[in-house]
Amino acid sequence: MTPFRWKRGRLVADLEPYEAGLLRQVVADVGGVLSGVPGDGRSAGGATGPDPVAERLLPDGHRSDPNLAKDYRSLTEAGLRQEKLADAALLLDTVPEAGGRVDLDESQAEAWIRTLNDVRLAIGVRLDVQESDDPMVRAEQTGDPRWAAYSWLTAVQGLLVDALNSRSRTGT
Repeated sequence: MTPFRWKRGRLVADLEPYEAGLLRQVVADVGGVLSGVPGDGRSAGGATGPDPVAERLLPDGHRSDPNLAKDYRSLTEAGLRQEKLADAALLLDTVPEAGGRVDLDESQAEAWIRTLNDVRLAIGVRLDVQESDDPMVRAEQTGDPRWAAYSWLTAVQGLLVDALNSRSRTGT
């Protein structure tokens, strides 16, 4: 991947085909979790019991009071799911299937950042990522490619944040 850079008022980067495929896969996976029925705490696949990824992406508003948490969830969860799904759809729409140029305006870049964060949270839950973990070391130790994907997604998100911040610092 080439780093994001400003070109004619837009953020552009180039993705390799395997990078585009990875992005599309992990975003679609999170979209599947978010497409579950609001409020039931279950995964989209119909599994019973709470889905820890859904719980992380759609946390309780009040952890100390279950009744307040339930009321808050009833008011906010459907809208939050819709926003996250819209951001994910935007990312999928802007990633060329076979790799190539990504071309984003500022609001699209912000949606990418939010979606990348959701994907990283989802992978982090599945891997039980701890603050002290070095994802690349863990990838070597475990042989689990999700650690390398987590690390790469972190880098992509960082490149995008840096590119957005560079524009705000220079005023271009």
